[in-house]
Amino acid sequence: MKTLIYADFETDLTQYENLNSQIIVYDETGTLNTEFEKTDSIEMFSNVDAIIFTQNCIINGEYDTSNLKDACMKIQNCVLDEILLIFDTRVPPRTVLKMSKVLDEYGLIPDIKLAYTTVINKNLRIIAGKNEECLEKTVNLYESISDEIRTVKHIQTAEFIPILQNAYKDALVALANETAILSEALTIDLTEAIDVANTGEEIHLPYPKPVLRNEVSRDSEEINSLANEYGEPSQLSETIRNTNNYVAYHMAYMAEKELYLKEHLAMFETTVAILGITEDDELISEKDNASLTLIDDFVSRDVEVWAHDNKVSEEVIENHGAKKIDLEEAYQADCIIVMTDTEEYRQLQPERIEKVIITALPLYDQEKFENVKYSCVGHYRLKEGEML
Repeated sequence: MKTLIYADFETDLTQYENLNSQIIVYDETGTLNTEFEKTDSIEMFSNVDAIIFTQNCIINGEYDTSNLKDACMKIQNCVLDEILLIFDTRVPPRTVLKMSKVLDEYGLIPDIKLAYTTVINKNLRIIAGKNEECLEKTVNLYESISDEIRTVKHIQTAEFIPILQNAYKDALVALANETAILSEALTIDLTEAIDVANTGEEIHLPYPKPVLRNEVSRDSEEINSLANEYGEPSQLSETIRNTNNYVAYHMAYMAEKELYLKEHLAMFETTVAILGITEDDELISEKDNASLTLIDDFVSRDVEVWAHDNKVSEEVIENHGAKKIDLEEAYQADCIIVMTDTEEYRQLQPERIEKVIITALPLYDQEKFENVKYSCVGHYRLKEGEML
């Protein structure tokens, strides 16, 4: 079997080294770095058994299938009905269907062979095919490079699974965040409530926190986009996104109250250090980023804002009106706000904190920080006299 990989510069071609096929990589510009045989001949697309499309369809943290569409348009006159077309890239549902209409614009290949695959849960590969023949060929092709394979009946279903997973994560966090804000008013220890609630076999509640992982907010928002595109309601998804985006403003409210009540400081008199901007390996998108929203809110009120996150450039932080700092400098701030759970933030020394520290998720032992003006979402305003 001979397979042509139609890759872009972001494709990790090493993952295909043990594919059950002879591999040729299409490299029109000669810029792809690979040990595989390469070709720049467009005619090669008509002389292979399978074509794998690997174009990245997530650009700047949002779905964008334009590069995949361009690739399909480029070879639309080369596709033969016996060639298996495999889309190995994360895409919204119905993308493969749309690309099939680009590849076969005039419907001249009624039995066009299509398959879709992607990896979920770190090591589980899902595969779907237009029919049993397409499915079987794709499974045979990938079985030697996959830890585990799960077949799915329909391509659109397989495309939707990662989006559903991330929307579910967003929904659970939204429930935690909403109840955290309510629990502060009711003087409830939400962390303990969640710990005990999770003893139920069907309960898997996370602690409240900002959503700072791009794939979660992106895929949850994609539910809204798909609903709008196909004229269906999406009230729940809209509420989930709004709830999780509101966390930034709630953190600002907590900081303002803590500084005024405990230090008698107005916000414009203070310096705030925000620790943690993204949970990804790098900042993929600034959209719906709670930490950046928090920075923007403080800056708009003439607060001096410092920010720390080694994964985010100084330029991005300065563009939002803040100053990038080393972690050591954070101790000098009037208020430290911890937005992500990282080991270096867990190791903050309470005796060095000058005034106030607030966390967006439960990170610290309350007893260890009992001599520090510390509060976190879900614990704020817990008063001894009101806790029965």
